[in-house]
Amino acid sequence: MNTNNIHVGELVKKHIDTKKVYKSALARKLQRKDSAIIRYQHSASLQTKVLQAISHALKHNFFADIAAQLPATYTTTVPADNTQTERIAQLEHENALLQAKYDALVEVMRK
Repeated sequence: MNTNNIHVGELVKKHIDTKKVYKSALARKLQRKDSAIIRYQHSASLQTKVLQAISHALKHNFFADIAAQLPATYTTTVPADNTQTERIAQLEHENALLQAKYDALVEVMRK
């Protein structure tokens, strides 16, 4: 099985660096020492509880980042978000009605 290894610590480090988060501030939020944050950044894997705490502290969904790196063919129990699809269908229906009204108005104006 050929899988790409996801380095969770690198995901955390990249986010911290990109958002310019002070490691000391994150450590205080997590009630950990600064060295723990550095250790997390170098760890290929983190306990789910730790990653969840970091996600809450940074208000960032690292689990979604991990999920995005998995093949799209993998299954999930998360219900699909159909709000965009439903909105598009609603707008297409509304557009068809408006087009019909426009066509009728153009026809009346020709007479």
